[in-house]
Amino acid sequence: MDLIAIGTVRTAWGVNGWLKLKSFSGEWDHYSTLENVTLRNRHNLRDKTYQVEGFRMLQSGGLIKLAGIDNPEEGKLLAGSELLVPRELGAALKENEWYLSDLVGLALVNPEGSVLGEITGIVESADDLLEIRKTDGKNILIPFRSGFVDEPDIGKGVLVLTALWLMDKT
Repeated sequence: MDLIAIGTVRTAWGVNGWLKLKSFSGEWDHYSTLENVTLRNRHNLRDKTYQVEGFRMLQSGGLIKLAGIDNPEEGKLLAGSELLVPRELGAALKENEWYLSDLVGLALVNPEGSVLGEITGIVESADDLLEIRKTDGKNILIPFRSGFVDEPDIGKGVLVLTALWLMDKT
C-alpha cells in the first residue's frame, strides 16, 4: 500500500489520550474522514496502525483520539511519530503540487537533460535534503532549495540541478 506522511504527533493533550497534531500540508479537512492511521515512530521506525476514535480542531491545530491511547502518558510516548495514510486519504493536491515522497525515483539531470543521478530518498528537516545516487555509484546530499534545483517535473520524472558545482563535492 502506498502510504504518505500527512503530519506528526506533537504531544498529548488532556487526560483522555488525545494527541495534538501538526499537519504537513496545513489542510485539516481530510483528517475528519480518517478511520485508521499508521504511526511511524521516528526513533525505531516501527509502524503501528490505530483506529481513529475522534478528530476535532482546537484553535489552529488538530486533535486526534486513537483507540488504545487513553491517558497522557501513553500519548506522550507517541510524540514525534509521523501519521501515515493511504495516498488517496491525504490532502487533495492542486495543480503543480506533489508530495515529497513523489521525488524519490526521479532522475537528477543537468539543464541540458543529461542524467547525473537518481533521487533515492529525502532527509526531512528545516532544509530538506535530497539523497542522490550519482551515476558513478557514490551517494551525496543536495539541498532541496530553489537556488540549487528547479521545480520537479513529476510527469517527466526529472529534477533539474541548477547548481552543478554540488556534483563536484565528492
